[in-house]
Amino acid sequence: MVKNSKIIVAGGSGFIGANLISELISHDNDVISISKSENNLKRKVKDAKYIFHDLKQPIKKDLFKVFEDVEYIINCSGYIDHSNFRNNGKEVFYDHFNSLISLTNLAIDLKVKNFIHLGSSDEYGDNKSPIKESIRESPISPYALAKVSSTYYLQKCFKEGLLNTVVLRPFLIFGELQSKSRFLPYLIENCIKDREFNVTKGLQIRDYLYIKDFNQALIKTLNNEKSYGEIINIASGIPILIKDVVSEVNKIIGKGKPIFGGIDYRENESMELYADINKAKHILNWEPKYDFKKTLKSVIKWYCENE
Repeated sequence: MVKNSKIIVAGGSGFIGANLISELISHDNDVISISKSENNLKRKVKDAKYIFHDLKQPIKKDLFKVFEDVEYIINCSGYIDHSNFRNNGKEVFYDHFNSLISLTNLAIDLKVKNFIHLGSSDEYGDNKSPIKESIRESPISPYALAKVSSTYYLQKCFKEGLLNTVVLRPFLIFGELQSKSRFLPYLIENCIKDREFNVTKGLQIRDYLYIKDFNQALIKTLNNEKSYGEIINIASGIPILIKDVVSEVNKIIGKGKPIFGGIDYRENESMELYADINKAKHILNWEPKYDFKKTLKSVIKWYCENE
């Protein structure tokens, strides 16, 4: 466990970033968050330092004094956007990729110990599950393509000796503080308010992991030489039907009226997406500790208390 280190978390105002910052600070680390806009800062963490900068633009040299002695950079930045190339997809691609270039240039200038980048399970596309990291990616959206491009760029930086990089590929992370625009909080909110609401038929198979399990995996990559240059799945490795997720939330809350089939599946949606996590177990000496159904109850309780 890294302690008493100075760490940059890009995207620190997001769901994963904010939870991660809290965990890092609890271990006496000095954390700097880089976020795009102060207007969207709804998850401010006590004792973190916040800097607002659009990462699509190069980082100004006058900020380098603030970043002095930074040992690690963790890239949690970038909004999930499944737009296609006919509808804003080119902008989605370049927003993600150009932001990565800015951060890696900063990391190289600062000579950090290692750079952790959050990729996405979407990089795998419709490959057959359980998915191993060695399989060839098949991105089905500009967002996923940007993530794949970032992965290959970072591996090239590592091979050329420029930067110790690690790419973590989270599957579906859930927990407290997650935006209600995401699927699980959307379910929870509609059930709490006893609404009638549309969902797909729910035959997609997915892989859910609690945010605290994810944080522990990520922290185990810091200063972990075995992880340098690697792509590592971070997930539960346990497949679950979306229909069963909806039914479980509905059952726990005891309210809500989901209409299965009320929404069509997304264009090119992968119907089966869950991970092989043996690499994470071996390299990071990590495996999930939190049971999905038990943790779901505490997450629902949090949303009930924070409406």
